Amino acid sequence: MAETWQRAYGRGRMDIPCGVVATLALWPHKSPGAAHAAGLARFLASQPARRWPPTVGQVAAVHYLRRPDLIGAAGPLLRWAEEEHDDDTLYAVKAVAETALKHGVLHHTGSADPSARSEVDLMSWTIVCLRHREDRSWLAEHHTPDDATDVLVSLAIGDQPPASSSLYEPAGGTGGIFRAVAQRLRDHGVDPHAWTWSLQDLDPLAVAGAAVNFLVWDLGPNTTVACGNTLSEGDLTGRALAAQARAEAHRDALLAGANEAAGHLRALRALEVLA
Repeated sequence: MAETWQRAYGRGRMDIPCGVVATLALWPHKSPGAAHAAGLARFLASQPARRWPPTVGQVAAVHYLRRPDLIGAAGPLLRWAEEEHDDDTLYAVKAVAETALKHGVLHHTGSADPSARSEVDLMSWTIVCLRHREDRSWLAEHHTPDDATDVLVSLAIGDQPPASSSLYEPAGGTGGIFRAVAQRLRDHGVDPHAWTWSLQDLDPLAVAGAAVNFLVWDLGPNTTVACGNTLSEGDLTGRALAAQARAEAHRDALLAGANEAAGHLRALRALEVLA
């Protein structure tokens, strides 16, 4: 996918190809064993390039209803869809989508079983590969390999993880440690929804990727992400919880307004029938 983007678009705008992968990972329809993946991949690959920006917005809207805070945090990967793009950029977007579909993105993220969706940190691979082709020296970004993470988690948690606890990662990247912990919990019959997960990182794209991952991996309602410098700002979990409350209040207000508007439309239709 990174090679496709570089050939089709050139350097820059990592948010666009990362957002394409995020949208496919967040695709709302899941099935046992991702049985629908091949058919859906053919359908999506056949869509014209101009359909991709609105598709990104539609997928984000589905998840916004449930977790407006995480979709807000994922904004750096999704907001490009609100811009006007020329035909060359849209061609590159479609090319990236086709490449990701060809190489099985929906098979990785399309299962109805969250454990099957949590076998790989897809957003980490995407961001690191793209940044490697740009310039990652400024961030010294090196995500921990899955095998190393699994070993660390097995040593830290052991074979009897608690039924509920909390995990805070002050330099969490896209959440690789969280993925490994969640998988170990599931392997030992513990529901990740009973845990509290708090992640922060300096890189906005990594935090956005973590927000996407938290939804894909289904870590549950007690999840927060924050973007900031841990060394100078400390633990930003409180700020993330406040942002979550504001996002949920805004969503509720929007839904209330939509329901009121729908009620007015039903009343008007009833009057038209009577007339």
